[in-house]
Amino acid sequence: SWIAEADPLVGARVQEAAAVFPHSREVALPAMPKSVQDVRARETAETHRALFSEHRDLYGDDVAYKLDRCLEVTDREYEAGLATHERYRERFAELMRDLDILLTPTQPMVAPPVGIGDLKLRDSLTRFTYQFSAVGAPALAVPCGDAEDGLPASIQVVGRPGMDALVLGVGQLLERSA
Repeated sequence: SWIAEADPLVGARVQEAAAVFPHSREVALPAMPKSVQDVRARETAETHRALFSEHRDLYGDDVAYKLDRCLEVTDREYEAGLATHERYRERFAELMRDLDILLTPTQPMVAPPVGIGDLKLRDSLTRFTYQFSAVGAPALAVPCGDAEDGLPASIQVVGRPGMDALVLGVGQLLERSA
């Protein structure tokens, strides 16, 4: 999934790595709805609320900005996010029912240059990974060759919740075949 959404050489390296599996096929995996991130944001806010309110001046600007945004999530947004999260988890389980593993690029690009900043990159860098954490699916990143600017690309191996050993085994197979 998502090979076409990655930079060209990243996508090519992921396709080459996936060729190890003769019965692989393209799967249309829907992107995670943005409202699910409101759940994570609310939980982050609750975890940091007391310490952040007492020591806000000790936080870096980027972290303070993110925590301020987390604190803005309303009860209504949080509740809607919970419902959307559950529907997405069910859709993911349904999609994975007939699959042993799912392979995607880990990130849509190679490592960005230093100095761009987390606030500008966060959505891009977590675009292909966060949803698997949100649904409790094991995922593993394995290098799969050089891509844009001669930097390494990475393939992500994803399994159904509880299939950690299978994900690790596939990762080991991909690593040996690289």
